[in-house]
Amino acid sequence: SEGQSGLRHLSSKQRLLEPKLSLPPQTVKDMPKPLFCNPLYCSIPHPPSCINYEKPTYGVPGPTVQTQNEWKIWKQNNNWAYEVGKKDIALFKRWNDEEWYQKCTHLDACGGITASDSSKGELVFELPASKMTTGLIIVCGCCGKKVGEDMFLKNENLEIKLNGKVLNKSKMDVYPNAKCARLVKAFKEFDEDSDISKEDEFLLSFNILDDNGQEVKISHLIAL
Repeated sequence: SEGQSGLRHLSSKQRLLEPKLSLPPQTVKDMPKPLFCNPLYCSIPHPPSCINYEKPTYGVPGPTVQTQNEWKIWKQNNNWAYEVGKKDIALFKRWNDEEWYQKCTHLDACGGITASDSSKGELVFELPASKMTTGLIIVCGCCGKKVGEDMFLKNENLEIKLNGKVLNKSKMDVYPNAKCARLVKAFKEFDEDSDISKEDEFLLSFNILDDNGQEVKISHLIAL
């Protein structure tokens, strides 16, 4: 090719200075064994499926809302100076131009789908069953760094079902960080303690039982 022909005319010194391209692994089989991640989660040929209510978010969600009822989608309304550097803030304040305030606004914003009492009905997600190879299901909450345990695991007012069956919270844990709860660790074939088998359809539902005022705000839902 033209590129190869050009390389033949380079001196040996020039060739040494040329950057050496190292292609990344092409498939899971080409990759080394994971050092820290659970091999069950990290040795599959595709990424997790996710729905994310934070902003900005790009791409097509994996899980989709089948029934929303009166759960509301919420986004944090930050002022224009949120997450903007102090020097930039000082500069735009001197200009005192509303148009530049809008241009300066950081895109980042927390978000979620939320309800706080039983009148809001049941929230139902359809998980991408055909792409679920391990059975892992994770839900994350907003807002705060440690909401996973109180909002999902210890919240007796929140009922979580998979295909109509109430999930046992004693089998759940905080994972992969304190904002999230691992609802299902794996399918039965990978985890002897699991009672979840691979099916053609997975409907995950959240239902608030009583009106105790505790808000449930889901920011992410992840399936693998």
